[in-house]
Amino acid sequence: MPSLRSRFPVELGSVPDPESQVGRLHRLAVAGGPRWGLTRLLRRVVQVDGENSAGQTALYLSALLGHSSAVELLLASGANPNHRCLDGSTPVHAGAFSGRSLVLLHLLQAGGDLRLRDQQGHSPQDWAEQGGAKQSWETLELLQLCRAHMSALVHGSELAPAVSLGQWQASSGHSLCGGLRLVQANRVWRPEQTRRPPHVPALGFGQLSSLWPLGLVTGVPFADPKELLPAQGEPDRTYRSSSHTLMANLLWRGHPVTVRQLKVPGAQADVLLADLQHCSALHHPSLLLLMALSPSEDLSGLCLLFEPVWLGSLHVVLHPQGPREEGPPHLVPGLLPSHLLLQVLEALLFLQARWRAHGGLSSHAVQLVRPGLAKVGGLEHGRPLHQRWLQPRPRQGYPWGGPGPGLPPPPELYPWLPLELIRGDTPAATSDLYSFCILAQEVFTGELPWAGRKGPEVKAKLEAGESPALDPLVPAPYQALVRAGLGLGPADRCGSLQSTRYLLREAMAQDSASEVSSPRDWAIQCPPPQGSLPG
Repeated sequence: MPSLRSRFPVELGSVPDPESQVGRLHRLAVAGGPRWGLTRLLRRVVQVDGENSAGQTALYLSALLGHSSAVELLLASGANPNHRCLDGSTPVHAGAFSGRSLVLLHLLQAGGDLRLRDQQGHSPQDWAEQGGAKQSWETLELLQLCRAHMSALVHGSELAPAVSLGQWQASSGHSLCGGLRLVQANRVWRPEQTRRPPHVPALGFGQLSSLWPLGLVTGVPFADPKELLPAQGEPDRTYRSSSHTLMANLLWRGHPVTVRQLKVPGAQADVLLADLQHCSALHHPSLLLLMALSPSEDLSGLCLLFEPVWLGSLHVVLHPQGPREEGPPHLVPGLLPSHLLLQVLEALLFLQARWRAHGGLSSHAVQLVRPGLAKVGGLEHGRPLHQRWLQPRPRQGYPWGGPGPGLPPPPELYPWLPLELIRGDTPAATSDLYSFCILAQEVFTGELPWAGRKGPEVKAKLEAGESPALDPLVPAPYQALVRAGLGLGPADRCGSLQSTRYLLREAMAQDSASEVSSPRDWAIQCPPPQGSLPG
């Protein structure tokens, strides 16, 4: 496909084996069919989201070239409209650039998200503006109409202005979505009104659909930003949860919540979008509970409201900033290392049962909800464990096709991650096991992984063939299970998450003392919980 490259803002990748099923699928996607050929190929055991060397899928290529029939067929076969290429762009970016409004509408109806940005920070709107196609004005008008429609639904007054997308014609001359009209935005919801009208697209905001009331498609309610208030009489417990986000204690309608928000509004909003996509579809007692989401006024950003986290992240507790206060250390009740690790392991086992890898497990992702209870959050780096043909159909059991591949992990997480996740390869069944064993060493010793080395240095060591060593401070009953998961590559690691749970329970049985007998006592110096804890 070299002759096409000059027409597009990205380099088109190639498939190593053009005669493979993925190679033939990409060739048909570029040609736009024939439809019978695509249908016959997709009926076979084929990876519908198979990538080329640039991380582009058949759906991406069809959307970029404006082949609406191929786009519609690929989406019906389960293709992901929000799949990330290596440059961070998605099929929605490609469809916007093509200037074909019908292509873009198909993607939005399948749950395509207009808020996602590529690595240069460009949105699908930016791609549409640089498309240069004769029909680009139709695409830009559709983008504006979708944003106005959803804004009226979320932030509407007594009656949202009536808008009919059916009046707006695609280049094919057919009605785009059959006379969609906005609904009254503040009426009282009744159970019989919980439905999604036919032919109503997702309007470019992912899981925000035209279901009334909004958000019921995932069981996640909306919170008006004006309803979020500082907790009265409580000190600020804000802490960093990633390089771009903060966790803050606030009140929502008088109830305590922990809000995950961007450090800088508008910057790296994809982190919260990816976390929302995963945590709204994956529910388990060991995963941090999402309570609501709060979209910004212009719908370009949002905050995520979680259950209250009273003690902060494990990273905040193990590695407090600044000088430590004098006096006896404050014990975290009920959180012996083995019990904490068992709770983390239960969350990883649940994700693996759903064919998912956490993809970014670290002490930043483990939240100490209250004394004796740790939960796992930070799901934005989650990735499928296996190829699509080994999984159940993605559109079964998940809204909008379920959580897709998450964001690539930032360098700050490299000390906890195996080389395959750092490189962006498909996770192995033992990828999370590696991160768990690194986390176990951190919990037992209180020291940062790799002696606190920065991410790029850790990556260089792993690429040079150096694997992390077992820390001698790890108590003897737990050394075998930690050592088993520290292999450099997936084939170098012994066991599994299931066998690790068995070994952990065996070690807990051997460790009969009330406190772990290790060179470093499990007495964590951390600020005492502020405010009243739940009884």
